[in-house]
Amino acid sequence: MAASEVADLQSEVARLHRRVAELEQRSSHDLATFFASLLQALPAVVVWFDAELKIRFVSNLVAGLREEDVVGKPALDFVSDDTRSLALATIQHSLSTGETGSYETIGPGPHDQPRRYKVFVTPAPSSDGSVGGCLVALDISVLVERERALAEAEQKLRIALASTKLGLWSWEMATGEVLWDEGMRQVMGRTEPLDLPAYVELAAHPDDRAAVRESGEQALATGQFDPVTHRIVRPDGEVRWVLSMGELQSDASGRPVRFVGGNLDITGQRDLEERLRLAHKMEAVGRLTAGVAHNFNNMLMVVMPSLDLLRKVVPVSHATLLDHAAGASERAADMVRKLMTFAGQRRRVAPGLCDVGELARRITSMCERTFDRHIALRCEIAPDGLRVRADEGDLEQVVMNLLLNARDAVLEAGREHPVIEISVTSREGDPRLPGTAPLVAVVVQDNGAGMSDLAMSHAFEPFFTSKDVGRGTGLGLATSYAIARDLGGLIELDSTLGVGTTATVLLPASTTVLRQLPTEPPPPPAPANASVLVIDDEPLILRLVAESLAELGYRVHTADSGGAALAVLEREPVAVILLDRSMPGTPGSALLASLRARAPRSKIAYFTGQEVAPAEQAEVDAVIQKPVRVTELARILAGLSS
Repeated sequence: MAASEVADLQSEVARLHRRVAELEQRSSHDLATFFASLLQALPAVVVWFDAELKIRFVSNLVAGLREEDVVGKPALDFVSDDTRSLALATIQHSLSTGETGSYETIGPGPHDQPRRYKVFVTPAPSSDGSVGGCLVALDISVLVERERALAEAEQKLRIALASTKLGLWSWEMATGEVLWDEGMRQVMGRTEPLDLPAYVELAAHPDDRAAVRESGEQALATGQFDPVTHRIVRPDGEVRWVLSMGELQSDASGRPVRFVGGNLDITGQRDLEERLRLAHKMEAVGRLTAGVAHNFNNMLMVVMPSLDLLRKVVPVSHATLLDHAAGASERAADMVRKLMTFAGQRRRVAPGLCDVGELARRITSMCERTFDRHIALRCEIAPDGLRVRADEGDLEQVVMNLLLNARDAVLEAGREHPVIEISVTSREGDPRLPGTAPLVAVVVQDNGAGMSDLAMSHAFEPFFTSKDVGRGTGLGLATSYAIARDLGGLIELDSTLGVGTTATVLLPASTTVLRQLPTEPPPPPAPANASVLVIDDEPLILRLVAESLAELGYRVHTADSGGAALAVLEREPVAVILLDRSMPGTPGSALLASLRARAPRSKIAYFTGQEVAPAEQAEVDAVIQKPVRVTELARILAGLSS
């Protein structure tokens, strides 16, 4: 090769070396620029420390810190005291093993506000052979706050779900996977989730399966899942009411992929609604009953005096017929009294202090002598001497009604060993009753035939009875219900067909001894010539009462209106005025003031079949309840006219 060629080749090689050096220098500069930009852009603080754990480089300075405040300082100076030992252990482990480690710590943040950091540690050897490291600190304060808020929200949701008895569920239609939360398991009383077909067949009440199935099919067809209220039957046989709500979720193509929703246990709400419905119904029935009883009273007020008058003219051979008619009238009058009790129109008596246990023991002893001998009648009385403020006759009626119903139930069931148990115990206050006073519970339990749901829903209505014709009037439970209500308590039934019935009466307990009112002495004999004014809008009542009193020697005047009564008083002074309290037009209560002004010396008695409030009773001299036998009416009039 010629010397010129060698020189050219050497010149080219030198040029190439210069070019390579130039490219290497530019590449290093570009790479350094790239890494510097990267470190600035990273949402993290990158720290390089040497083998002595002193900071050699920091990528981003927290606002308020200068580079001279950081570079050259020990890295652990910027770690909180409570995590410093953990940070040191993590760094030492990473440097010795070459593995990347991590820890969390509290460090300085903008404006001197502490921040939480997630720190990653990795070894970083130096050119001199020493081994330092690199720290990458991510500010996770926002994430931690979000996690805390999420955990708090989840806790609130769990509390809300627990308090509302709401269970959550989801059903993946493609895989058939069903998920229930703990609330759903508690609502359903099951541990294994059920898909919709299994839910319908295994959990839904037989009478509600069609509605639940139709709701699911409609959701699949329309994408709209309407809430459905239905009953479920738990594995243990308990029936609960639930409200199912949810939605059908679809994928991007509109194909249904998932059911999500919840079941809300509304059994308590349904029970409350049912009690409210029953209260409204009983109130309406009570108003109707009061009207019927009032008119029936007027009819009996015609029948009973008529029978008394007939006794004086019919042959002795027909006296038995009159006795039968009079007995039927008395039974009818007793039935009306029970109806008025149910309607809240019964005549009040001064309450006494009743020992409920002693009363129950006495009635049970009487029933043991009269019930069928093969019925086991057990009585358990608490030794506390539990007492309530009530008329003893009312309580006797309640307890006797319950025992008679229990007797009929066990006889109907035909048990080999029929049992009736009555107990009297104390209980704490019940939220369904006002106040917090302790209660007296009278419980009558039998192993009789039990009651259907239909019978239970009508049990306290007048004239409703499940007994055969002629075996009951249907007024026993209705009267007991009214008495318990008037005493500030309640009566409830729990019954299962084929198992038996438990009737519970709850009454406010009393610890106050009441002074018994003295018995009034009997009135003197009827005077021979007293004058009486009878004011009533019923012509038959006017005529028959007038004739009956005239037979007893009274001078009787009649009036069918307030104007006619005032006209009589203009002409004739009278000793006693019998005033119908519920006449149409001008009620007796409105007429009372005019009568007092016209006849200030006359005694005035309300003649009524309705309850008269104490304030109204104080305005008159007596209250005579229709219907009344003529002999009893005469006895009362004798006391007023003497």
